[in-house]
Amino acid sequence: MPTSVVFSPEMESRVRFVEDTPPAEIIERTLSMLRGGEAPEQLLAAAVLAVSRSTEIPSNHHGGPVHPVSGAHAIMGVAQLMPGESAVLPIVQSVALANKHVHAPNMGPALMVDLEPQSAGGVAATEEAFASAIHHRIPLTAERHLMWLLQNVSSGRVIDLMLGAALRRNALDDHYFLYPLFTARALDDLGWEYASVLLRPPVRYLARHPIMDAVPPFSAEYIARNVAIYDTFDVLERLIDDHRLLDGNLALTANEDEGAAIGARADRIGALDDYSEIPGMLAADMAGGLSLEGAGEALSVGAALLWLRSDSGNPFDVHHHTGVNVRRYILGLRDVSLRNKLLALFTWATGPEVRDQQRKMRWTARAPADTIAGMPHRSQAELLDAIVGACLDLPSVDMEAEGVRVNEIYVGEPVRQISALAQQYSEFGYDPAAFFERIAQLVCRDDYSEMHAYKMLQAAREEYYATREDFRWVHLVSAARHVGSVIGLEPKPVFRRACELMGEPAVVLAS
Repeated sequence: MPTSVVFSPEMESRVRFVEDTPPAEIIERTLSMLRGGEAPEQLLAAAVLAVSRSTEIPSNHHGGPVHPVSGAHAIMGVAQLMPGESAVLPIVQSVALANKHVHAPNMGPALMVDLEPQSAGGVAATEEAFASAIHHRIPLTAERHLMWLLQNVSSGRVIDLMLGAALRRNALDDHYFLYPLFTARALDDLGWEYASVLLRPPVRYLARHPIMDAVPPFSAEYIARNVAIYDTFDVLERLIDDHRLLDGNLALTANEDEGAAIGARADRIGALDDYSEIPGMLAADMAGGLSLEGAGEALSVGAALLWLRSDSGNPFDVHHHTGVNVRRYILGLRDVSLRNKLLALFTWATGPEVRDQQRKMRWTARAPADTIAGMPHRSQAELLDAIVGACLDLPSVDMEAEGVRVNEIYVGEPVRQISALAQQYSEFGYDPAAFFERIAQLVCRDDYSEMHAYKMLQAAREEYYATREDFRWVHLVSAARHVGSVIGLEPKPVFRRACELMGEPAVVLAS
């Protein structure tokens, strides 16, 4: 008879805590464990292991382990920015979300069966069988081969094999690409010894039939649009061959002399109205001498410029940043093929949640010079207070109200003013670390977006420090801009209850 996956006694106890605690008690009991000396990273690991072992992904990507696991890297990063005891708040929210999913009837409880690793007759044969099982939608076989490969090849090679399906499927749903890669980032933080559990749901996700029918909330038009782009994946593959990008002449690492070329390409990307032009632009630039890393940096800055032009108030609209951030992560992975690294850059523009922003670009990316000039001069502390105050003054949005459609929420002039304040902060040369710390305190108020606010802040912060100084401002402004999409979302049950129990630490009122 099949048995469930079981962890070491210490981790099994933590995982069972996440799985078995009644949702009404999870916040208080999690705080009690942390105050009793439990290591935050161990509870975070327990949360992602529990939600992977004991939930299933519903018909779309909203549910099960997708977002709790994808947010783990950001939870770790944001927690490090928080002052005092409030540093545990991201962990509490992660544990509460995992517990919520385990107890939700459309997700859990489920059972991850303990499987024996399976070889198909050596490394090459098993790699081929693994990819074939994903392609032919045979998830259990794919999972068995995955477990064997994790014991016999590098983690980078496993990711490379998963990219074969993930890159192509990106046009149907960004999460086919994002979920496996964010899981890899979680494993980097929590330990690759958990790969045989955490990577099984992404493999199962890849080895299932994608949504091809009009099932609410997906309209027939939406599905047809995605399928049309999915069917043209060979166009992206031909860019590699047509521009001879695998002939050995492409520089892989950036150099100091590329700044002007990176800035020019970023500006051209940021001015586009049609994202489908981006892959060809990048391919031509690399054929003309731009490095692979330089192309990634140009895409990062250009993507942020595009997003800053948007007036979207959808709290899930973070894929411009998270998508490019994880692609730049891929560029540094050993054993991921150059072909897949190139396709990773080219497919950024194909994701449905990235493409959706094209209909929302109603602003300019940068506030006009006279707007900045007309703003009062403030010290760093005063300007941080002004940014936080402007965020806290935004009206609340009841996400449970009848008729609220998350993808049709837009923000107005008050959020543009927050962006302008952040731009002024950057132009004054004030301390970015102090800025990100204050933004983190605001982000930790978000209960609604299932870690998207955390992922956005972490991606923007990483991209800021990975980008040349002249272009960094776009990522700092983006971090403030997104807070305007999440700060007013109600209800906030986890945040408010945790703050009550913690005695209202510094995070409660960031002003």
